[in-house]
Amino acid sequence: MLGFRTLIGRICAIGLLVVAAYSNSSVLAQTTSAPSGTLINSYARVVSISSTTVQLSSSSGFSANSRALIVQMKGASVTRTDGASHGDVTGYNNAGRFEYVKIISISGNVATLETAPAVAFDTGGSVQMVSVPVFDGGTLTQNVVPQAWNGQTGGVVAFDVTGSLTLAANIDATGRGFLGGALAASTPFDSCASDQFNYTGPVQAGTGNKGEGIVPNASAHAARRGHNGNGGGGGNITDAGGGGGGNIGAGGLGGRELDVCDDDGSFGGLGGQTLDYSPNNRLFMGGGGGSGSEVSQAATGGSRAGGGLVFLRVGQLVGAGGQIIADGLSAFADDANGSDGGGAGGAIAVSVVTSLSGSPVFRVTGGDGGDEANTDFAHGTGGGGGGGAIRLFGATCAAITPVISGGAAGTSVLGNNAGDPNWGAADGGPGNCQGNFSVLGQPSPIDPARLNVVKTSSVYTANGASTGFSIPAEDMIYTIVVQNVGGGPAGEDSVFIIDQLPSQLTFFNGDIDDGGPDNFPGSDPVAFIDNGSNLSFDYANDVAFSNQPGMPISFASCTYEPATGYDPAVTYICINPKGVFATPQPTSEFTVALRAKIN
Repeated sequence: MLGFRTLIGRICAIGLLVVAAYSNSSVLAQTTSAPSGTLINSYARVVSISSTTVQLSSSSGFSANSRALIVQMKGASVTRTDGASHGDVTGYNNAGRFEYVKIISISGNVATLETAPAVAFDTGGSVQMVSVPVFDGGTLTQNVVPQAWNGQTGGVVAFDVTGSLTLAANIDATGRGFLGGALAASTPFDSCASDQFNYTGPVQAGTGNKGEGIVPNASAHAARRGHNGNGGGGGNITDAGGGGGGNIGAGGLGGRELDVCDDDGSFGGLGGQTLDYSPNNRLFMGGGGGSGSEVSQAATGGSRAGGGLVFLRVGQLVGAGGQIIADGLSAFADDANGSDGGGAGGAIAVSVVTSLSGSPVFRVTGGDGGDEANTDFAHGTGGGGGGGAIRLFGATCAAITPVISGGAAGTSVLGNNAGDPNWGAADGGPGNCQGNFSVLGQPSPIDPARLNVVKTSSVYTANGASTGFSIPAEDMIYTIVVQNVGGGPAGEDSVFIIDQLPSQLTFFNGDIDDGGPDNFPGSDPVAFIDNGSNLSFDYANDVAFSNQPGMPISFASCTYEPATGYDPAVTYICINPKGVFATPQPTSEFTVALRAKIN
């Protein structure tokens, strides 16, 4: 039998979501680096929105007749005075708001939507557009991750499944959220500092810096112990610890300063504040952990980023060992500086149309604050990151296994000897899980394409010289007819055919009609016949080959150049016709034909 697989581009037309085998290991709160996996989304900064017209920083990865998500990542207003209330949110504005949209056309970097967004997004507040692939269903066996947040785009994984999704691998946004505060620059020890009481200021040597949150960046307020909305505060000098990032769970307070300077005051960074989810129409990435003060050696606090966002709309979700994860990252341990705070958990939003079974694990835990192991002097420890939010629609929290704990505060060897094992640092608060998150909605019928494949074979009779039987030494012509039988078009350039040649056949690399009669146009080894698909085909650019035993994962990985004539080394034939696979009116299909010899 011939192998056939269609890999989908930005709006999916057929088949399983992903099928490559990856290790499915559990991600714990102590994770200090983001996990690896496959990216399925594209991202662009939204420059402006005018009615149905959206100006993007780049339209790469977006196509006509596809779904997308507009998300405002930042934009909250906060108190900026230099006091204990510094960084408190005074207005959320549209931070955390999101909306699904349908793209009907792309021209340059301008996307035209079917309808104007209902949310009045503030494009000065870090608004991005994220592609939303649509899959028929199947088993997820490859870990899926979002692009890491880079200050403007990323941090979000989003896709729709119209049928049933069996979760056998992870959807993992761990550490893809708001960034940890910049590591403090070294400054010589100055016999204890004199500015412990400040809550805000620009970056300066020695002082810890605030983690990123839903507040627009401001260089005048990048440092010191005040929090940054849900971003953890930096530890004040000398050697106080950074605060943990926050989400729906507050970040923990950073630890006290160097013991020879400490007067029992708390100069560690304030934990990122708890965010208000009560309107039930927002989602927030986890705040980044603040960095600790540093006076003697290069700081090594790690990333400490918060968890990102997961948006999943699915017909039926079946747990099979895979997890949905948006944990914050933990801080590294230190032994001569103030340690850093952990990142907060992010947010997971899942809408289920029919059922959710198998009790899959959903994780939004905060990262741990950094430990401190100096055996000469006690230094500041890091605050734990707060837990994130799980929001469900069409299912209850009883149907899943929610893991929502805040991160643990860092520990201190000498602090433990003094009866204060955390040296003033605090754990992050827990997150929570709630149902009835109707703003996420259910997958809408945005006219997804749906492909049907019909394959046939016949003995090739060259000028009547064939026996007419399927026996060794005879040639075969087989055809693959690919039909769009759905209600709409497939995404541009999204159809990728991988045809596995069985070991008992040898591919013929020559004119498919060599020897006559001339049944197919052209003189290439692979023929393409269009019947209403509106796809274009160029043999030189749209056909490639592989001689490897395993199935290629992309067109670019098909790199073998077959020898002229019968080439037994060919194992896979890769075909990627170009254009948008048209909606049936009434027919939309194409035929691929090739020739091989029976061994």
